[in-house]
Parts: sequence; structure tokens; C-alpha cells
Amino acid sequence: MIKVRAFSHTAVRVSDAERAKSFYENVLGLKQIRRPNFRFGGAWYGVGGNQIHLISSEKREGGIDPLGPHIALEVEDFDEAKRTLEEQGIEYLEAPSNMAGRQLWLLDPDGNTIELRKES
Repeated sequence: MIKVRAFSHTAVRVSDAERAKSFYENVLGLKQIRRPNFRFGGAWYGVGGNQIHLISSEKREGGIDPLGPHIALEVEDFDEAKRTLEEQGIEYLEAPSNMAGRQLWLLDPDGNTIELRKES
């Protein structure tokens, strides 16, 4: 069984990053936090101990979409989480290790994307 340690963030897809940033900053009053230099646009905002990630991307049809809307959960043991998914025959995508830690994405039974992560 995967042991979830904490809620990390929720991510939303945006079509216009600048328009979305204006809304999140000027309407909701959120402050941007540091974000890795990804190849796609967006912004990260701190909300208490959690985060909202804006991701500028086109909708992908079918399969697991790491750039689409998702919730992210911090796990206690990344390798154990991966083993559990494999044992249960659950498909996932794994990102190469990076400065944001280790990440993998899977779909729940209704097709919602979930990110399991372990900070480095």
C-alpha cells in the first residue's frame, strides 16, 4: 500500500499564462513562489503549506497527461509506491529525477490524473 505523507499541490491547465497570473495575483491576491525553469509557461503560488500550479499547455487526448489538471501527493517511500503500482498492474509515467524531486503520474478509475512525488 502506498503511504501518502502530505498533500503537495493541485495543478490547473491555463490557455493564457499571463491572463491567468493576473487573475490569481490581482483577484485572489496570491503571491508567486519559485518555480523550476520548465519548457512550458505557468506559475506557482503558495497557499498555506500547499501550492497551486498553473500550467500553460494544450489538452492532450487519451492517456496520462502530466501537464493537465492533477492533484499531487507527497509519498513516504517513492520506490515502494512505484512497486505497489507495478504489483497492482496500474500504468504510470515517471519523470526523470530533477530539482523538483521524483515524480510519477497515474490515472484514478475515473481518469483523473494523480501525481505521486518525493521531494529531493
